[in-house]
Amino acid sequence: MKFLTLADWTGMVETELFAQTYKSYGLATVHYPVLEVTATVEPFENRRGFSLRVLRAGKPRQNLNHSLNHHSALEREEFRCHEQLGR
Repeated sequence: MKFLTLADWTGMVETELFAQTYKSYGLATVHYPVLEVTATVEPFENRRGFSLRVLRAGKPRQNLNHSLNHHSALEREEFRCHEQLGR
């Protein structure tokens, strides 16, 4: 297991790589100072917060436009999660 702090222009979030993800991508967290992370936002069982489950962590792709479009899709998904929880 490894803990990561992810940051972009909107803020910071703490997450961790669990065993299988760490086994697959842990070395990338040492090789690259900047990572591209694929993750899912999962609500807590008590619906009072969220967990960010990292699925992939690796060298960033060079195509910035794709990353920005994907970021917008993630914002929409996060908004949808907040709507479902009534926030």
